[in-house]
Amino acid sequence: MEMLQFSWLLLPLVFPLLVAVPTILVIVRNFENPRLSPIPPLVLIVAVSLWCLSDAARLAVTDIDAKLALYPGYYLMGTVVVVSLFVFAADYTERSAWFRPSRLGLVTAPLLVSTGLEVTNFRSWTIQSATTVTRNGTVVADVTWGPMFYLHHGLAYCFVAGAAFMFLTYETTNRHYRGQVWSIVGALTIPWFLNVAYLTDLTAFNYTSIGFAAALPIGVLMVFRYRILRLIPVARSSVVEEMDTGYLVLDRGDVVVDVNDRAAELLGIDPERLLGCDRGVLESTFPQIETAFEGDDGFNTLTRVEDGEERYYNVETSALGPGDDGTAPDTGSVVLFQDVTAQIEARRQLRDQKERLEEQNERLEEFASILSHDLRNPLSVADGRLELARDEYDSVHMAKIAEAHERMDELISDALALARQGQAVLNREPVSLERVCRSAWENVDTRSATVEITTARTVSADDSQLTQLFENLFRNAVEHGGPDVTVTVGDFEDGFFVADDGPGIPADQRDDIFEKGFTTSESGTGFGLSIVQSIAEAHDWEITVTEAETGGACFEFADRSDTDDASVDVESVANAT
Repeated sequence: MEMLQFSWLLLPLVFPLLVAVPTILVIVRNFENPRLSPIPPLVLIVAVSLWCLSDAARLAVTDIDAKLALYPGYYLMGTVVVVSLFVFAADYTERSAWFRPSRLGLVTAPLLVSTGLEVTNFRSWTIQSATTVTRNGTVVADVTWGPMFYLHHGLAYCFVAGAAFMFLTYETTNRHYRGQVWSIVGALTIPWFLNVAYLTDLTAFNYTSIGFAAALPIGVLMVFRYRILRLIPVARSSVVEEMDTGYLVLDRGDVVVDVNDRAAELLGIDPERLLGCDRGVLESTFPQIETAFEGDDGFNTLTRVEDGEERYYNVETSALGPGDDGTAPDTGSVVLFQDVTAQIEARRQLRDQKERLEEQNERLEEFASILSHDLRNPLSVADGRLELARDEYDSVHMAKIAEAHERMDELISDALALARQGQAVLNREPVSLERVCRSAWENVDTRSATVEITTARTVSADDSQLTQLFENLFRNAVEHGGPDVTVTVGDFEDGFFVADDGPGIPADQRDDIFEKGFTTSESGTGFGLSIVQSIAEAHDWEITVTEAETGGACFEFADRSDTDDASVDVESVANAT
């Protein structure tokens, strides 16, 4: 009797070797920086190949003892296949908790125990009896299976069902990978149907390994079509999917391997159509992407009309880094589409505001020129003529005319200061309050008034403007408090104050005193406190008018910002100007 036989069934059992070798090479080549571990699919492919070879050897021999001796290969490789399939599904669908040794060991323990009992045929629980029969010219084993065989298959089915469940639930939340998921699930149904057919006696030979061999080309398609082991972010977070920024990932071959809904919406292409799309197709449709890739800065702006309004998106590209060893080339690139409409609108508003301010400054400069030249020049001529008239005539009216000229000069000075205040650019630096106050006091006609400076604080301010602020406050105190008024400059936790012992400011007038032209003095211009307010606002200080302890007026200046940048301890700035 011949010990070996040839059957056409041997051809599909050898077929996995033709597919497995190139598939393994592709996986190994993409081991540089994978987003999936290549170990489970590698083990799966090798186990399927060995399983098919074991079945081929069992089919090729005709002796029953030789056939029974080869069955452990079927048990062992079948177990390795379903476990590696389960691990691959957990890795693909971001269920990393299954990788914990305690959990994975607990789940696989029953299957491993049943495999051991099958291999040893403990108490004939797996194979109760076996003989050879000839069917369609081929000698096959006619086996009476025991309960352990069916129990082991039931456990294996649980692993396959668990893998299918993970794939299907992942597809419902990540519909962009529908083609990948359904390809995998569809591949799983092939060996499942063939195994069911054998268990229900619909076939004389167990074609399960052939079913897995037939599923291998689908795996090859997945590798080449979707590059699932290269760059696909199978562990992609829902944050990426739901974020407002559009997101595209291209692998090293410039093929789209990942996309979120926002990017698909902006490009107007269905997500499933984008997957596998070549970069050249994207650039021909959207030149902004090509410009972003080729530009030195790596970005460009895409304009879209949405709901009748223009919206702007920055198209930014960047290369994904090399592998962990630093020697591998870039693994791909990412394209981000970020909505920058608000920023562009804000820049437009700032530009428009700047243009308006420049126009306003030009008008103020023109007004200041009129004050300083067109009005002061005739006034200077009038003063000169008045001096000549005094030499010729001695009249009490001359003194009144001189007072009127002096009053006009004060009005022009205050108006000029107010006009130029709107143009002033702050040059903030640490400034000593005591020094500035003494300088301002000397610049004002304070008559017999006195000043008490009780602060050594240094503030961050424009020296010239701060001096002008104190000059106007001191002048206001003398005008309203009398020639013998006492002015006090001090500080508190949030700022500084200027107080006097004059009659004070009635509560119902405290909101009006900063209005241009408001004054209760016959000699006042009504511009001094308005200038004070303008300087304070330029420094982002808040002015509060209260009643001093002496009953006079008190002006408090506090920094509006949350930080204490406006006030600096004098010890920390020893050389404050």
